[in-house]
Amino acid sequence: MMLSLGPIIFGLILGLIVGSQIKLDAFDMEFTLASFVIIIIAGIIVAWQSGNYPFYTDLPISTAFLSALIGIFVGKLLFARSK
Repeated sequence: MMLSLGPIIFGLILGLIVGSQIKLDAFDMEFTLASFVIIIIAGIIVAWQSGNYPFYTDLPISTAFLSALIGIFVGKLLFARSK
């Protein structure tokens, strides 16, 4: 079992870029901890259902999608813009 780092790194960088552009205070929307937990659970389910690329046999989930989801949350926490 060999872990392919290309999709993980690319997904993380893309997730950081997208996460840095999220505005939390727009349109009076409240994102609570429960909403973030639901988004993470839904993202893990989507990554598990989409599976990995056919020639990657490292994990049964899509590592690129999962790392992009993690990158979105990290980018939002570190670089999020207000209003």
